[in-house]
Amino acid sequence: MAKRIRWFISGTGFGIGASIWIRKRIKAKVQEVTPLAVGKAAAESVISLKDRFVEAVEVARVETADQEVALREEMGLEPKRKPQVR
Repeated sequence: MAKRIRWFISGTGFGIGASIWIRKRIKAKVQEVTPLAVGKAAAESVISLKDRFVEAVEVARVETADQEVALREEMGLEPKRKPQVR
């Protein structure tokens, strides 16, 4: 009889623990798909994309300027003058 009680109690404990764990997981997933959470994730994605694009443009400008200087030196042309802003 003691074995049955022990197995019943351990099975009940496991069942309660599993149901609590599943409930928390479902609640977390539901929170991820609320309109506010989806909007926030989309906004963060767009901001990240914009930052990466700006960084890529800046790198391209620097690389282009370096390449232009190298080509001008190779061809024996005068360095390009920067316009003076007053």
